[in-house]
Amino acid sequence: MSDDELFSLKNYFNLGCYQQAISESISAHPSNDDSVIDSKFFMYRAYIEQQQYRLVLDEVRDSAPPALLAVKLLASYLSGNKEASVEAVKEMVPSADWRVLLMAATIFSHEKDYKSALQHTHQNTQLDVMALVTYIYLALHRTELAKKHLAAMQAQDDDATLTKLAAGWVAMHEGGDKYQDALYEFQELGDKYSMSLMLLNSMAVCQMQMGKFREAEELLQQAQSKSSNDVNTMANMAVCLQHLEKPPEVVNRYVNQLKDAAPKHPWAVRHAELSDSFDRCAAQFGKA
Repeated sequence: MSDDELFSLKNYFNLGCYQQAISESISAHPSNDDSVIDSKFFMYRAYIEQQQYRLVLDEVRDSAPPALLAVKLLASYLSGNKEASVEAVKEMVPSADWRVLLMAATIFSHEKDYKSALQHTHQNTQLDVMALVTYIYLALHRTELAKKHLAAMQAQDDDATLTKLAAGWVAMHEGGDKYQDALYEFQELGDKYSMSLMLLNSMAVCQMQMGKFREAEELLQQAQSKSSNDVNTMANMAVCLQHLEKPPEVVNRYVNQLKDAAPKHPWAVRHAELSDSFDRCAAQFGKA
């Protein structure tokens, strides 16, 4: 198989262009069995990112290859069947298939079980796995390990989309003047391939961290034009407009939309916790 046979499919997925990735998979003509599995592997992951878990659960049969069964377990986990999915994926972990390891580590990461996620992946040299390991190190606030892993990715393929994305993630976690470096990475990928919701939101966060809220608002408006229902855009827009001192009803509109669309979104959960804490404090002072 040519290394570029499924390049567009994989690249669309990595950039967060999930519908385009699905379309590429449907129109692809893989040249061998492993390419067929790869094509379906990325297609079903794209459906999962669109929260179409039932489609994946219905279409992936129990006789499917391990890579696709692992994707099915991720869909099962995200649809609410968490305990059984975790136990099932543990039995698959000894597999040498990087796709199985990637799905297992993804499920463990959702569980915040980063030790298990890293146990079988931290030495894997597949870029997809290396990118996830880099992300996990950042989640653990181990920036030095993330930078070391990024250097290994750059040594393997400095121009790969996943390497560029990982470089942007690491730069964002380093903060300070590194936000400009992250912005360049995301901008370059968008200009070269496709300016996805993920890239627009990442760029907007960089601009906000640099105090450039007008520029961030423009990026978020572009994101809204692509999808009015994207929850990350809603969260970022609420923060951005607050800093721009927009009227409270305008800011609250995005907050309420986010809470309605995704009440378990990390930003929505944190906002609710802070609001409750403020109300309790206000009530105590009111009694004084």
